Amino acid sequence: MRVGDNIREIREVEKNYKRDYMAEKLGISTRAYANIENNVTDITLQRLEMIADILECTPLYILNHKESKKEFYNHFHNYSGNRGVNIMNQSIQGRNTDITLKLQGELLASERSRIALLEALLRSYKIDF
Repeated sequence: MRVGDNIREIREVEKNYKRDYMAEKLGISTRAYANIENNVTDITLQRLEMIADILECTPLYILNHKESKKEFYNHFHNYSGNRGVNIMNQSIQGRNTDITLKLQGELLASERSRIALLEALLRSYKIDF
């Protein structure tokens, strides 16, 4: 795992930040920052946290960036089953059916409550509906 590579990819692809912007935010030279991304300079945890703050992510996200992408790619491009097709109703077909039904019930109850309140408000202003 090369942390600098992960930082560079997040900076370029996800945030579209320039190296000089990152260096300025960190209070270091652009060359010193380039050394971090090029894996020339070892990075401290404190520096990793500062970079994560600038990139609006967690240090763990930076550390696991390439691995996470590989797992995502393998899940959707495994060429042995789904051929890249995302199954949209996985929760209904799989293990989360009870949770899904409970959430749907709570949402329905909430909407019914809102309707009752709106009807009461309309009646209080003597508006026909």
